[in-house]
Amino acid sequence: MECGAKSHFLLFYLRIYEMADCQRLFKAQHKLKALNSANNGAELAQVLQLHSMYTDRVLQDIRKEHGSWEILESRQARGVWDEIAIMHFRAAAADRTRDFIEAYKCQLACYNAFLRIFRNMTQWSVPVIYTLSHDLSDVAQRADRQLGSGGSQGGKLEEATRIINQGFSMCMTDREPLLDKTRKWGTFHMANILFSLYVRHKAYNLCDSMVRALKAAELPPMSQFPMSDQVAFKYYRGMLAFRNEKYKSAKDDLEFALEHCHRDSYNNKTRILVYLTPILMAEGKSPQSRLFRRYPPIKALYGELAKAARAGNLRLFDSLMQDKEQQLANAGTYIAVERVRRVVVRQLLRKIHGFSGQQSRVSFKLLCDGFMAAGVDVDVSEMESMLADLIFAGYLKGYLAHDHGLAVLSKQQPFPPLSSIA
Repeated sequence: MECGAKSHFLLFYLRIYEMADCQRLFKAQHKLKALNSANNGAELAQVLQLHSMYTDRVLQDIRKEHGSWEILESRQARGVWDEIAIMHFRAAAADRTRDFIEAYKCQLACYNAFLRIFRNMTQWSVPVIYTLSHDLSDVAQRADRQLGSGGSQGGKLEEATRIINQGFSMCMTDREPLLDKTRKWGTFHMANILFSLYVRHKAYNLCDSMVRALKAAELPPMSQFPMSDQVAFKYYRGMLAFRNEKYKSAKDDLEFALEHCHRDSYNNKTRILVYLTPILMAEGKSPQSRLFRRYPPIKALYGELAKAARAGNLRLFDSLMQDKEQQLANAGTYIAVERVRRVVVRQLLRKIHGFSGQQSRVSFKLLCDGFMAAGVDVDVSEMESMLADLIFAGYLKGYLAHDHGLAVLSKQQPFPPLSSIA
């Protein structure tokens, strides 16, 4: 008993010594524990931001007390919240000195320490995992750039992505039965963080896998999640559907994202329009001039193409496609914009059909002459192939009489509304 009492008092006096040794850090550790006890996730998330005003003040006070931040490296954690606090401030200190490799190492330790207790927390704690995930991915990118500038291999962002995925899984698979306490409310926000990281890695297969996992998960209705999470998720899912050439699904998601995106989110709306604009152009819907005025990057990418499509100027459209091939490929929209060529061909055919007196039987030769007059050299076999493609895709109603060299067009709506085409 006497030995145990001595041990107890020794620990007590050691704790008092530590408090006196780094009083500001001790207060910060106490604050984290108090916020945890109060289930105050919003303020705890702010406190644990790498670049928060609170973090800056604590670092300034520690430097005033000790002349540097070196004392942080000698602190011993006596519990998980002590570990989280120490690693957080060490990461922040390293970040301030632009040692991003060390900052990443400490932020990763902070994140892993939080994961150990996150699995037993409820809905109030999800803002904290958001903050830690954003900061971890940000500092991982800086660490990779720093490693690359020194000739070393990175890989920190890939490692961070795997760790953040654990936080996502803890949200999506939470078994808490009470809806107002489940961590599932963090699922889509965490998914959106991962989407952004997977896209950066060009790991689109992992994006598709996550979409399937979310579809199979038992989650509250999506309409009950914060609108910002809905908008970001719809954008990523729409972008993935676009890449997989599922344009109807892509249009639905991207239009939702554009309509509900915050009115001042210029960059986000621009990203949405990069994919939505060619879908609308393929439906014959030319973007309004005010849209191009408001979003110059969209005008630079699609403005001239939309004008050529609207006029049925196939020669200009083909020339622009050649000039902008690399730009469109970099944007990931070349294949989708190529679909717009059908609209341009159809528009030119419609003009020729009108000039010919709207006859239901039009010779391939006449159509070739019309294309030649528009500056496009097309032989009969090419014309027949284009017509067959348009009829098959539903852009043109009729059939081809190959032996007679004729296109027999429907007497009723030979050019059906583009909105009716699947």
